[in-house]
Amino acid sequence: MENNSFENHDLESSDLKRHEMGNNTFVGSVPEHSMVKNAPYFLGLAFVFSVCFAVAFYRNYIGITFPLITAAILAVCALFLKKEGIAWKKSYWLYAGICMLLGISTIFTTNIFVIFFNTVGILLLITVLMLRQMYDDRAWTFVQYVGNMLFLYLNMIPEVAAPFIHLVNYRKKQKGETKKNKEVKYVLIGVFIGLPMLIVLIELLSSADQIFSQVIGEAFHKLFGQIVFSPNLFLVMLLMIIGFFGIYSFFSALALRNMPQYQSGLSKKNPLIAVTFLSMVTVIYVIFCGIQVVFLFTGGMLLPEGYTYAEYARQGFFQLMFVCSFNLVLVVSCIALFEENKMLKTLLLLCSGCTYVMIASSAFRMILYIRTYHLSFLRVLVLWFLAMLAVLMAGVVAAVIHAKFGLFRYCVAVVAAFYLVFSFGRVDVLIAEYNVAHMGQDISYEDLQYLTGLSLDVVPVLSRYTFAHENGCQGESTNSAEPNEYISYEGCYYENVESTRTAQYGCRRCLLERMFEHVLDKTEDMNIRTFHLSKYFARKAALKW
Repeated sequence: MENNSFENHDLESSDLKRHEMGNNTFVGSVPEHSMVKNAPYFLGLAFVFSVCFAVAFYRNYIGITFPLITAAILAVCALFLKKEGIAWKKSYWLYAGICMLLGISTIFTTNIFVIFFNTVGILLLITVLMLRQMYDDRAWTFVQYVGNMLFLYLNMIPEVAAPFIHLVNYRKKQKGETKKNKEVKYVLIGVFIGLPMLIVLIELLSSADQIFSQVIGEAFHKLFGQIVFSPNLFLVMLLMIIGFFGIYSFFSALALRNMPQYQSGLSKKNPLIAVTFLSMVTVIYVIFCGIQVVFLFTGGMLLPEGYTYAEYARQGFFQLMFVCSFNLVLVVSCIALFEENKMLKTLLLLCSGCTYVMIASSAFRMILYIRTYHLSFLRVLVLWFLAMLAVLMAGVVAAVIHAKFGLFRYCVAVVAAFYLVFSFGRVDVLIAEYNVAHMGQDISYEDLQYLTGLSLDVVPVLSRYTFAHENGCQGESTNSAEPNEYISYEGCYYENVESTRTAQYGCRRCLLERMFEHVLDKTEDMNIRTFHLSKYFARKAALKW
């Protein structure tokens, strides 16, 4: 009974230390890393994930395996939390669902921009997901959340060595080695000694006897030259190393539970500082917004001399977009750094109102420009960003009025929702549909060339075009008017003289023929692992054309 009592006391003390460590307060000596006692389990989990990672991304970064590896990451995160004894919060399923949607959207497009930000979005959402599971984040401000995410990523750097350290510490905790383990160790030592000897002896004997060289030497060279030292094996091993150490260092950094504790009563600066510089900035903003209302929004055609509406619009929307983004950061920084003050709140709300006028001005300018020059990827991206910025500013206004407003969660929700629309929106298809609808058969060679330079998503749209050879072009037998010209398809450049079918510069039919040939070449080797819906539909349209 007495021993059980002491044992229960030790368990309670251990739980207390673990609880206090979870709240970023260390008592006594630094506790042992929680993953050490289950080192074989976590090492095995990381190894299985590394194999899945290599299978998914081996010479294939956008295939149907992309959503599968996303599901695998979420699965190993769930297993990590279960082994650490952490109950899942309801938010786990929300973040996991968004991650899966981003993974699925990747197989619907070949647009590199979208694929890249799908990947970044998944990694950031998983980071937020795991932080929310490991910590009580209800009191974290926007700045604290960003700081803690960066702190976690910095912790991952030294934790790359964690697999070796955890395995050594785990072995030390074991009560000696079994006879079987000792025998395995001796066998491995023998292999390391015998392997160099084997390589040298086979090389010597192969050069000494031709028959031995043909029987053993060639097989040995194939084994090491084509398998052991092959570029394919190197790529597989590299992917496995990235997958293994990436996931293990992430879990190890999380299990440290060492997020810096911010004081709830953190002293803020005197608001008079912010009131002073905001007053100066806001005066300029009010004057600028007044000019926009009088000269641009009213349509009074009061433009600078020598400017058309399209030229005037093109001059300003990028600068305005930058200023709007700056205002968002400025208002959030003022909320975080300065004490509450009525005058400061008034200026922040006025600054937010001016930001809305600037957003409207930038969007209006862009729409004027699109009416003249039609859509491009950058123009769609600007309109999308401005719409998202307008909704984000609404959350900032709410944070100005109510200090306890959860701004970070609001921003995550807004960005996730807007990006899902952008990701599934297949922007390249939207651009092609719009431009084709407005230009039709009158589309210029340059405009058509721009569309063929987009991703494979646009191929089904462009397959509706049929042109005769033009500008004196006779089809296959015609030489290129400019043999050194490079034509872009999906961001890659191909020289005319190297093509199986030379293209006449200015001939729209030649341009399409070259594009469809490229599509067929690029999509002919799809298999069950590399299958991609956008590539499938592009190939189908190219074959039909």
